[in-house]
Amino acid sequence: MLSLCNLSDKLKPEAKPSPDKSSNASTDRNAVLAELLKIEKTMTDASLNGDISTLAPYIADDYSGAGIDGRSQNKNQLLANTKPDKATKSWTITEAQLVSLDDESAVLNYVQTQTARNGRSARARVIDTFVRRNGRWLIKGEQVTLIR
Repeated sequence: MLSLCNLSDKLKPEAKPSPDKSSNASTDRNAVLAELLKIEKTMTDASLNGDISTLAPYIADDYSGAGIDGRSQNKNQLLANTKPDKATKSWTITEAQLVSLDDESAVLNYVQTQTARNGRSARARVIDTFVRRNGRWLIKGEQVTLIR
């Protein structure tokens, strides 16, 4: 009977405000950003060294990527094209942003600069999509665009 008059709500104890979760959310975002950047470092080092055995476990089986040449490739093609890179002297990631994040996916946007042994450098905007599977972040998609 009380519920018919909406009085039952007035008899319930007052709800206490929930603690502010925004600090936890930003901490989680920062932690995920750090984790994804660590994965990017491991993957880039492995790629430049031609180390397929290190690279492969970080790539989702349903991976699809597009390189600076515009060609798309799946996981098998990416791994088959991975060879030691003797021309690159160093590389850096800057402007890293976690564009989106939920429990199952994340999108990371950054600029990668590679410097060749001859001193020339090139920059590319990279957008990587990660999926979380079996508790691990895997790269599912990548778009690389050369910055001129």
